[in-house]
Amino acid sequence: MHDRILVLGASGLVGGRVLQLLSRHGYDAVGASRRQCDGAWARFDLLDPATHAPALAGVGAVMLLSRPGDTQAHVHAAPFIEAMVAAGVRRVVDLSALGAERRPDFSTRLVERLVEDSGLAWTHVRPNFFAQMLARPPLSTEIARQRTLRLPLEAAKVAYVDAFDVAAVIFRALTDPELAGRAVTISGPEALDHEEVARRLSAALGETVRYVAISEAVARELLAARGFPAPQIERVLEFYALCRQGLCATPDTRTARLLGRPLGTFDAVIGANLPAWRGDAA
Repeated sequence: MHDRILVLGASGLVGGRVLQLLSRHGYDAVGASRRQCDGAWARFDLLDPATHAPALAGVGAVMLLSRPGDTQAHVHAAPFIEAMVAAGVRRVVDLSALGAERRPDFSTRLVERLVEDSGLAWTHVRPNFFAQMLARPPLSTEIARQRTLRLPLEAAKVAYVDAFDVAAVIFRALTDPELAGRAVTISGPEALDHEEVARRLSAALGETVRYVAISEAVARELLAARGFPAPQIERVLEFYALCRQGLCATPDTRTARLLGRPLGTFDAVIGANLPAWRGDAA
């Protein structure tokens, strides 16, 4: 019998897919949730240590997701990582970010360090920008309503990754001891500038979508108008700066071999998410 696997972020795109894959392959897996507490879910709140031990009862492996976009993610993750050790968890796979290893002060890298120092068998999964990000608000709303894509990316290319491929890597890392002690960087199979992104969206929708390159100052105002808190705005702008430096533009040539299949293409993600950009969806 397999150990129970606890999936943090299971109500989200990647965690939800990981939970599906585990269940489909016969693993005893539960999602962590502040609200749902039926048989497929364990009551859990990262910020409430009283929920940690009960959620970890009988758990041998954990998919860790610690407040992405939060500059204090490592502070919030530390008590839970200690609880994992105390509960006898043996394996942890953390959803990190592309390039985390290049920035020792980056909160996501500090989470990785906590995991590495815990004594648990660990795997870091470091994805590029999700292609599905364009199919979710606020970007999907702008595309649907205004047929524009405003980003502070100049002519930078991004090798957008299919979030479901990221989930497949996490599933593999949770269930295959061969990936212990490794960091897996995953991008998409091709790098696209955003004029090309707009052209492909236009072709799929049958209507013109325009890419509008904006300055960082304008992007800061736009994010504030969309309700992003100031610390998160600066975090998002840091990621865009990495893109402008070319750090997100390298297509993936290794993960397909790891998964034993081709990676999902940008065009396939567009085809699967067309309703998000239809005018009536907005």
